[in-house]
Amino acid sequence: MSKSTLAIDIRQVLWSRRHFLKTGAGLCLGLAGMSALSVFAETAPLKVVVVGGGFGGATAAKYFKLWGKTLVEVTLVEPNAVYSSPILSGLVVTNQLEVDRLDFNYDRLRDVHGVNLIQDRVTSIDSSTKTVTLDGGSSLSYDRLILSPGIDFIDIEGWDPQKLPHAWSGREQLLLLKEQLANFPDNGTLVIKVPAAPYRCPPGPYERASTVADYLGVNNKNARVVVLDPQRDIAIDPTLFHELYDEFGVEYRSNIQVLSVNSGDENGNDRSITFVELLKDADGVVIGQNEPETITAAVINLIPDHKAAPLIFATGLNSGNWAPINPLTYESTVEGKEFIHILGDSQGTAQTKAGQAANAQAKICADAVLRILAGQQPYGQPIVTVGCSALVTQTRANWAGNTWRYNPDTLLMVKDKANAAADPNEANWEPMLKWANNLFADTFG
Repeated sequence: MSKSTLAIDIRQVLWSRRHFLKTGAGLCLGLAGMSALSVFAETAPLKVVVVGGGFGGATAAKYFKLWGKTLVEVTLVEPNAVYSSPILSGLVVTNQLEVDRLDFNYDRLRDVHGVNLIQDRVTSIDSSTKTVTLDGGSSLSYDRLILSPGIDFIDIEGWDPQKLPHAWSGREQLLLLKEQLANFPDNGTLVIKVPAAPYRCPPGPYERASTVADYLGVNNKNARVVVLDPQRDIAIDPTLFHELYDEFGVEYRSNIQVLSVNSGDENGNDRSITFVELLKDADGVVIGQNEPETITAAVINLIPDHKAAPLIFATGLNSGNWAPINPLTYESTVEGKEFIHILGDSQGTAQTKAGQAANAQAKICADAVLRILAGQQPYGQPIVTVGCSALVTQTRANWAGNTWRYNPDTLLMVKDKANAAADPNEANWEPMLKWANNLFADTFG
């Protein structure tokens, strides 16, 4: 099967309206029904303000209305009219899918589910008065505030993301990396910097390395591809990725600490990355380091370490780099921050940071809040199941899944089990697209 045929197949499977509706309609809500809503008093509706229109925020807005109906007034605040999905974005990088195929608007949330949409940015939150202030100057009051603001990056000395793209969120960053790879010079060097855990989409950087190495090889670039990883070894499915790296000649370096980068000039000259290899004992304790090294590269895909979004820090919802929450409700556990719930990448549990995780957390949160308002206790055994399906070469797709369960003894979400495909292959293409399609439909449909 040719690459062009595969690209056509992607569009046919992803964007057939009939297929989209069929896969979306077959979704299971996953949580107990809201029959207890009938006990609500017929008073003013509960005001729920949702901040952030990604997989967590859009799902929360949808399901608060779907389950709460007229008893809940939901307002979604999101600065962008369109959300660009990072899921399947690897296909954009390797020119197998147009970026606009991963763009989703909020029309159905508004027109079908009755969500109020405000295209603006939240500048501040006053938890004492339960109000949020918008960049446009207006304010909103809330009974419950749902924050799903995504991630932010920890800066690296010398880093200019407009020259060294992370391409880990946002349409512009993705297109910048795509352009740089499309203009990649023969015999050039590509460096991919993996972030330290925890970070969004744990297998993603490793998948990108093998897929892009394949892409550059197919285009006869004779590229040198280097992966710089702060982890002691590949964090996800190391056997698979070491085999793929051997197949494509990818240089993998572990225990790496990046010191600085030179983002280069406007023409892409003089890009370089300086780092040290840390020496660790059997317990992973750093006992020394080798001399600093510098690699000059045509393209540096710099994915910095992650932290919660700026709004989390500005509101005092963080403990360290993340926002601690009660996993039965996703309500903040910071004193004085009651009635604020945090979903997705910014929340601080052991769950993986991924779109499907945020989607599942949103449903748990909506269910819990509505139960509380109906005089019930939140469901005491929430489960978050996260699948991940992506290309590991230009033609072979992989999938893996993990499940987290609530442990009432530790009050934590604990990984319960994991499974993965036995072998990446072309047969996994259509299941990959169906998985993504289901998630897109459940979130934005």
